Amino acid sequence: MNQYSKGQSLLELIIAIALFAIVILGLSLFIFNSNNASRLAFDMTKADFLAEEGLEATRSIRDNNYSDLPVGSYGLAISSGHWIFQGANEDLNSELNGGTRSILIEDVSVNRKKISSTVSWNFTENRLEEVKLITYLTNWQLVSVYCEGVCGPCSSFRNKGQCQNQSGCSWSGSCLGVCTPCPSFTDRNSCRKQTGCQWIQ
Repeated sequence: MNQYSKGQSLLELIIAIALFAIVILGLSLFIFNSNNASRLAFDMTKADFLAEEGLEATRSIRDNNYSDLPVGSYGLAISSGHWIFQGANEDLNSELNGGTRSILIEDVSVNRKKISSTVSWNFTENRLEEVKLITYLTNWQLVSVYCEGVCGPCSSFRNKGQCQNQSGCSWSGSCLGVCTPCPSFTDRNSCRKQTGCQWIQ
């Protein structure tokens, strides 16, 4: 084998090794990103559930006594089999990495409150994620007809038709936006069209 052939073989070997390294790096990045996407989807589903649970817990507290909804930010706890407000937020680290849940209560009118249930967690060391759901609760003992419930979060819809039927959501490859809170609807038909809402009378 002459010197030229040896040099050509060496060059081919270097190119082959470089191509192999690029393929391995690409596959590694693909697997890493796929793993992150799967983990984020899992965390988002869990966070949606916990945020919705926060709204349901607050509704349960309201059903017991509307005056138990003072304006402020609270955590949740269970006492004697019943939901209660406790502290400024709730530790959810056992469910999500560094996770917390807070319930913000704001006055809308004398017999209506805006309720925001926020779940936040550390997806990575430098990346904070958050899910926030909003509803409105009325003093149902005084208000007899209204739209109630927790609107289905936009991220829960997997096809374009369902996404576009939910007020506040839009489709862009996936369902994005913030669903319109159920109490925003003042007539039965509009209320019933929304996933998660029900007309109370």
